[in-house]
Amino acid sequence: MSTKGAFRVECPHCGESFDADFWTVVRGDRDLEVKELILSGEFDLLMCPKCEEMFQHEEPFLYIDPARDLLAFVMPEAYLEKKDEWLARMKADYEPLRASLASGQGLSGTPLYLFGLAPLTALLEQDRDREEETEVLEFMAREDGLQLLAVKPASARELDIPFSVPMPAGLKGRAAALKAAEALRARNDALPRLKKLIDALTSLEGDELTFLKS
Repeated sequence: MSTKGAFRVECPHCGESFDADFWTVVRGDRDLEVKELILSGEFDLLMCPKCEEMFQHEEPFLYIDPARDLLAFVMPEAYLEKKDEWLARMKADYEPLRASLASGQGLSGTPLYLFGLAPLTALLEQDRDREEETEVLEFMAREDGLQLLAVKPASARELDIPFSVPMPAGLKGRAAALKAAEALRARNDALPRLKKLIDALTSLEGDELTFLKS
């Protein structure tokens, strides 16, 4: 579950100091309401108890979503002034967690280091769009009797393709997947990531689909 910690903050409007709770660990796969706060821009939004003005205050936190193989250290944007120093510190803090997160949470062990909430918000918005396109692709694939193979989330982000690849039942390999993807695109050409999947399959050398989950 997501966890919180208390930090002392100062209101930028009136200068009042007060203690406020901040998320220190966010489980994007479990706490959908917290994830929605990030997407809506309301994450860590505070109201001063004295002047009652609203303001946003950033504190470092860890974002985890094992289902999407996503582990991100999110630091305040102000930390960019000492980027190298903070990267070294965050990477050192991560090392003791590497083994437990990789095995216990099903994560690849490769974290992202982000400065400010905007990069995480953009990534989550892209994943949400990708999920919606994947759902449409999967619905059409099942209608056509195709099987679906899961893509490594990191590869889906890198190539900007769906989280699933259609495949004719009983077949495997690049040529079979390309034929299935092209057949789906002939039915629906409004899925940009399906087109990118076709481009990725076309450009692959050999028949092995290296971006699929093992």
